[in-house]
Amino acid sequence: MSMVDYSNSDESDNEMEKKEILQHMEYFNRLFVVACSSVKLYHVKYILKQPCIDSK
Repeated sequence: MSMVDYSNSDESDNEMEKKEILQHMEYFNRLFVVACSSVKLYHVKYILKQPCIDSK
């Protein structure tokens, strides 16, 4: 094999590693959005309460 073959495999490995990192970041971002949405829903439903009947 020549030096060109080694550099191509290194570049391809680097590209695959970058794609894997980006994929993991995308999964983390999706998980973060779901977690934030769940916390917001919980807060609105159970913490931020307003009286439903006002008997004035």
